[in-house]
Amino acid sequence: METITPEQIFALHPRIRWGGLATSRGQVIFSKMRPGVKSLTPEEDDRVLLELRAQYITEICNQTTRWAGPTEYVAMSHEKFIELITVLGEQYVVAVTVEKDVDLNTAADIAKRIQNLR
Repeated sequence: METITPEQIFALHPRIRWGGLATSRGQVIFSKMRPGVKSLTPEEDDRVLLELRAQYITEICNQTTRWAGPTEYVAMSHEKFIELITVLGEQYVVAVTVEKDVDLNTAADIAKRIQNLR
């Protein structure tokens, strides 16, 4: 796969706050805030999301793959932002946070656009 860049992630939608890319084994390729956006989480937490949480969450979701098909994305709505974890094949995971006012249809569209980057 050609490497995805933070700029490609941010170009997908103006409400994306942060983006990260990791291998399916948790090796972080990048973790970056959109320029001009203030982070709501510590940098260490962003790395842990990519190194551990995204891997754990996608593995849990993959337990139903046999019946439901492959996991495309997982959306988690927090009080201050929405987190999307998108699976790219068996090798990569992209995580982004988007502004809280992004609706579910837009979040699904962002996840689909991320999948189309590969």
